[in-house]
Amino acid sequence: MTEISRRALIRTAAAVSCAKALSGCARRIDPVRDVAVGAAVDGELAVSLAAAPELERIGGAIVAHPAGSRDVYLVVNTGTGYFALNARCPHAGCEVTWVPEDREAECPCHGSRFAGDGTVLNPPATAALPRYPADLPDARGNIVVHLFAGDGVFKERVENGQVQFPIAEFPALASVGGAILGRPDGFPSPLLVTRVAATGTDAVAAVSAICSHLGCTVLPHTSPSGSILHCPCHGSEFDLTGAFIQGPAAGNPLLRFAASFDGATVTVSTQPRG
Repeated sequence: MTEISRRALIRTAAAVSCAKALSGCARRIDPVRDVAVGAAVDGELAVSLAAAPELERIGGAIVAHPAGSRDVYLVVNTGTGYFALNARCPHAGCEVTWVPEDREAECPCHGSRFAGDGTVLNPPATAALPRYPADLPDARGNIVVHLFAGDGVFKERVENGQVQFPIAEFPALASVGGAILGRPDGFPSPLLVTRVAATGTDAVAAVSAICSHLGCTVLPHTSPSGSILHCPCHGSEFDLTGAFIQGPAAGNPLLRFAASFDGATVTVSTQPRG
């Protein structure tokens, strides 16, 4: 039995168990088909129409299972384009399915429902499903889902596991203490790039902007002692390399990414730095 067949069997068993034991169970709906796809590359997941012909019709949907990943994605044809949702219901982890008549995603286990943008419409789930943009089929017949969509701050996107940009693109990085916050297309988290020295390959540092305390977004901040990174939610503070200074993050630094500077171009890897 394949892994996807096993998952489908488990999902069906969960639905049957729910019908016997839970008052908040879902109505009877047909699950969409599970489709094995290749691993995401630089934050992009390709879904072939040849492997998923359901996506050629309006309202068609599949659940994509990328190789080597536990994440699964509900990919939907809306008639005017495509999008994807994380397919794991945040209530108990069942795979959601698409109901084209309602233009909603629904959990077949316990009845949670979600709008096309991932917003919760019906409990027991209380958290939204993350949504991901997707392109129209390319010349090879692939729908490309952007798992790490950028915010437009960086013009460049991730290629071959790294993003490169000219430092002249960001005047704030011209001097020590400067910082820029954004998310390049394909990068796994919001990114803070900081200028920590005037010269040298280590003149810049790159850290995740996700606070190590409770996941808020860390921002550049000027304190009496100089430039730092500050969590506006709970007050944790970090230096420009992501090292913990003070606050409820309790000694936990920000996740750091390998970065280098050749005097003109900054290169940041998507791989965390040890």
